[in-house]
Amino acid sequence: MPLPRPAADHPFQRTRQGVWAILATVALVAAGLFAGLAPASAATYTFKGVVKGKLTATATATALGDVWVGAYTNDDRADFVAGAWSAPDGSYSFTVPASGSYKMWTTCSSGPCSATYAPEWNSNQSSSYGSTPVAVTDAAPTTTYNPQLEAFGSMTGRVTNKAGQPLTAVSVSASPNNGGQVSSTKPDANGYFTLTKIPPNQAYISVRDESGQRLYLEQYWTGTGTVDTYTAATVPAGVAWTNVNFVLKDETLMEATVVDPAGAPIADVGYIPWVYNDATAAWEGPQMGPLTSNAQGKIYWRMTVGKKYKLCVSDTVYEGTPRDKRYKAECFDNTATKDTATVLTATAAGQRVKLTMQLDVAGLSLTPDRPYVYGSAQAGQKLTVDPGVWGPAPVTLAYQWQRSKDNAELQDIAGATTTVYTPTAADAGYDIWAKVTGTKTGYAPHTTSVHGGKSGAAAVTSSKPFTLLGTPSAGNTLTVDHGTLNPAPDFGPYYDWFVNGVQDYRTNGSTFLLQTSDAGKKVTVRLSVHDWPLQPYYGQASVTVAAGTLTAPVPTVTGTAKVGSVLTAVPGTWGPAPVTLAYQWFRSGVAVTGATAATYSLAAADLGKTMTVRVTGTKTGFTTAAKTSAATAAVAAGTLTAPVPTVTGTAKVGSVLTAVPGTWGPSPVTLAYQWYRSGVAISGATSATYPLAAADLGKTMTVQVTGTKTGFTTAAKTSAATAAVAVGTLTAPVPTVSGTVKVGSVLTAVPGAWGPAPVTLAYQWFRTGVAITGATSATYALTSADLGKTMTVRVSGTKAGFTTAAKTSAATAAVAVGTLTAPVPTVSGTVKVGSVLTAVPGAWGPAPVTLAYQWFRSGVAVTGATSATYSLAAADLGKTMTVRVTGSKTGFTTAAKTSVATAAVAAGTLTGPTPTVAGTATVGSTLTATPGTWGPAQVTLTYQWFRGSTAISGATAQTYKLVAADKGSAIKVRVTGTKTAYTALARYSAATALIG
Repeated sequence: MPLPRPAADHPFQRTRQGVWAILATVALVAAGLFAGLAPASAATYTFKGVVKGKLTATATATALGDVWVGAYTNDDRADFVAGAWSAPDGSYSFTVPASGSYKMWTTCSSGPCSATYAPEWNSNQSSSYGSTPVAVTDAAPTTTYNPQLEAFGSMTGRVTNKAGQPLTAVSVSASPNNGGQVSSTKPDANGYFTLTKIPPNQAYISVRDESGQRLYLEQYWTGTGTVDTYTAATVPAGVAWTNVNFVLKDETLMEATVVDPAGAPIADVGYIPWVYNDATAAWEGPQMGPLTSNAQGKIYWRMTVGKKYKLCVSDTVYEGTPRDKRYKAECFDNTATKDTATVLTATAAGQRVKLTMQLDVAGLSLTPDRPYVYGSAQAGQKLTVDPGVWGPAPVTLAYQWQRSKDNAELQDIAGATTTVYTPTAADAGYDIWAKVTGTKTGYAPHTTSVHGGKSGAAAVTSSKPFTLLGTPSAGNTLTVDHGTLNPAPDFGPYYDWFVNGVQDYRTNGSTFLLQTSDAGKKVTVRLSVHDWPLQPYYGQASVTVAAGTLTAPVPTVTGTAKVGSVLTAVPGTWGPAPVTLAYQWFRSGVAVTGATAATYSLAAADLGKTMTVRVTGTKTGFTTAAKTSAATAAVAAGTLTAPVPTVTGTAKVGSVLTAVPGTWGPSPVTLAYQWYRSGVAISGATSATYPLAAADLGKTMTVQVTGTKTGFTTAAKTSAATAAVAVGTLTAPVPTVSGTVKVGSVLTAVPGAWGPAPVTLAYQWFRTGVAITGATSATYALTSADLGKTMTVRVSGTKAGFTTAAKTSAATAAVAVGTLTAPVPTVSGTVKVGSVLTAVPGAWGPAPVTLAYQWFRSGVAVTGATSATYSLAAADLGKTMTVRVTGSKTGFTTAAKTSVATAAVAAGTLTGPTPTVAGTATVGSTLTATPGTWGPAQVTLTYQWFRGSTAISGATAQTYKLVAADKGSAIKVRVTGTKTAYTALARYSAATALIG
C-alpha cells in the first residue's frame, strides 16, 4: 500500500491497472455504485472520528495528528474512494459519494509518527484482506470510526550456529501474518542484531540463511522462545524483546552440482527431486516448479532423515540466462530414468548429501517462444495455437494436440498435428493442450505445452468472433472487436499487443495506434479472461500493416565533369524521414565497383564517359524505391594543380640543391625533374636533388618539374634561377695525432672527415715547428732526432671547384726516450764440459739494436766470456750457466735481460777410435798399438795388452814383444783415454791371429 501524502497530494491507491482503475472509480461514483454499496439517496455520507496511538499494551492511547484515514472499496481491489488527514487533536472527517461498506486504512504521514506506529486496516489488520468493513447508510449517513494505531515492536539479540559461531549471512525479519510491509535487518560481524518496526498483533519473526548455500534451517520466534516450524508470534504494542538468541541448526539436504563435460557449472537446469511415499509405494515429485539450478550450478533440496530420494535433471527450462548449449537429461547416477536412479538417503539430521551430475551436450540451444492457444475448447468450435517466434531461424515446428482428465497423463489426439484443432464430443470433460516441438539440425529439440481449456465445461464467452477492425496502415487505429464478454470480468479486459512477435507496451487497451515503424510488420492482439470456476476465454487476432510508399525524388549531380573533380549526388527530400539512402554511381550506364558513397571522385577510367547516380531509399515497413539522375556531360581531361617549384640549398660547389615541387594534385601525381646549368640541361640530373659540381662554378641553376597523371593534361613548371654558383668551402676539421710520443713509436695523423668527399689530402710532419724532410705520409716513425721535441702534423685538402684548406694539429708532448723491446734470452746447447752454449737473444727492437753478452758461472761473470757463444771448460763442471744480453740504441734506454740458469754442467765425453795392432804374429816379434786420434785434445792414453782375455802382467807400453807363452794365443790391446773434467774412455783392438 503506497503511503498517502499530506495536504493536496491525496493518495489514490493504484493497482497494476493504473489509470483504468481511476476511470472505473469515477464511473462508479457517477453511477452511485461501489462493490457492496447501495444506490445513494442521502445528500452526504460521512466518516468521522479521532485517531489515537498506543505506545505499549498497557499505555493509555493518545490523540495523533497528521494521520491519514481513508475509505476504500469493499472488494479485493480496495480502490481509493476518499479520506482525510487528522487534526492535531486527532480528529478527522470526510465524505464518501455513496452509502455502503468501506474498508478503512489508517497510516502516519512521516517523521516520528511513521517510525513509531504501524499502519493498519480496520480490525487491526495489516492488509485489506480480512479487514472488517465499516458502513454508512441512508438511515445512518454519519459513522464514527475511531482507529487506534499501535506502536511497532523491536528486538535485539544474536544469531549463532550450534557451535556458537556468529552468523552474518542471515536475515532477521518480521512480516505481518496477514500480509503487509516486512521489516528486516542483518547481524553485525559478531552476530548481533537490532530489528525495529516489528508489526504489532500477529507477525512471523524469523531468521533465514541468506548465504545461498542453504547451510541452516530457518527459525521462528514465538514470543517466548524459538522453534523450527512456521509459527506466528503475538506482538504486543511497543514490545521490546532483548537478548533473543537464535541458534540455527544445520539443514539436512541434498546438494547437487550440475556441470558440463569440462566441469563448469551449468545454471538454470531443471530438476525434479523424487521422494518415495511409503504409504502409496510411489515416487512423487514436488507440486511446484519449474525448479532450476542456481548460477553456480547448485541444486539444494531439503531432506527428511530416513526418507528415500532420487534426483533427475532435464535441461528444458529456457526462462533463465540464455545459453549456447543444451544438455541431455539424466537421473543420478548417470541413468536415463528415475526407475534406475540411485536412491539417496540422509541418515542424520544436519547431513549434506553431496553429489555431482556431469551432463553430456545435447546440442546448441534454440530460443523458443511461449505458444498461445486461442479460441474455444467446446465441441465443434476451433482452437488455434500460435507458436510465437522461435530462433535462430529457421526452426522446424511440429504440433500435437493432447488431452487429459483428472490430472492423468497427457494423451496424444490422433491426427491432431496442425496449428488448429476442433474439439469433438469425445473431448468432453478433458483438458485440451497444444504441444509444440521445435527442431533444427545441430540444436537440441525443445517441446513445450500450453493449456487450451477444458472441453464441455462452462466458460467465459464472447458474443462475436475475436477480430481486429481498422485499416492496417500507419496513422490508423486498430480496434479489438469481440462483442460482449459473458460474464463481464471483474478486471479489465486487458489486451496484450505484439509487433512481429515482440510484446509492445504502448497500450493494454482495446485500441492500437499504428506508427510508421509498424509498416510491413505483423500486429497481434491477445485477450485472456479468467473467471473461476469458469474456463478462461482466450482470443487472438493479427493483421499485417501495409508497407508504406516512400517519397522518392529524382536525384541530381553537382560538380565539374572532368577527371579529378568530385561529383556529389543531391538526393532531394525523401520521406517520411528518416529514410536510409544508398548510392551507386554509373559510368556510361555501367555500375562503378565500390562507388557507393554520396560523392564520387572522377578517375582516369571515366574520361570521355557520362556519369549517373542511382539513389535507393529503404525504411522498415516501406517499399524500397530507387531513382536515377540525368547523365552528366562527357567527362573531360583533368587539369593538374601545378605550382612553380622552388630551389632550396646554398649555391656553391659541394652543396646540394633540392627541388621543392609544391603540392601537385589531385594526388597522386607522378613528378619528373630536370636540372639546368645556365639554361642548359645537365645530363643525368633528373632527381629531386642535385649536388653542385666544379662544372657549375659561376653558373646559375634552375629545375623544371613535370607532372603526369592518367586522364590529366601533362604540366611543367620551371623554378627561378639561383645566384651564380660560388666556390665551394671544404669541410676541414683540425687533425689529431694518435700514438705514443716516444722514440721508436709511430704517430698517425687522424685528419677527420673532410668534405664533400672525395677530398685529396696531403701531410707534412713538423719537429718543434720545423718541417721534417720527407715526412709527408699519414704516419711518422719517431727517431732519435725527435728526442725532447714536440711534433705536429699539417693536413692540406684540395678538390676542384673548392678553396684549398690546411689544418695543423695541436703539438704533442715532448718526445720521450724510447723503450727497447727486450725479451728474456735463452741458452741452447748441451750443458757438459767441452760443449758450446749459444745465447739466443730473441727479437730486440726497434731494429737495429746493438747487443752485448756476458756469461756467468753460477752467478759469477766468466772473464772474457762476452760473445754470443761459450765453450764449457773444466772449471764449469757442476756449475750452472746464465747469459746476460744488454741492448743499446741511440735515443732509447739501455736494457739488459738475463737468461734462466742451465742445469749443472756435466762431465765431458771423450771421443776415441778403436785401436789397431801392427806387427808379425810370431814369438819374438814386436806388436805396436796404434790408438788413433782422441779428443778433445789433449787426452792422456794408457795401454794394457791381453793374451786371450787375460791381461799380461807388465805389458802396459804402446809396444809388446811376443814371448813363448804367447804361442797359440791371440793377442789384443786396450787403450784408455783420460782428461780432467771428462769421463775416462777405454777402447779394445781386434785380436790378432794365433801366435806362431
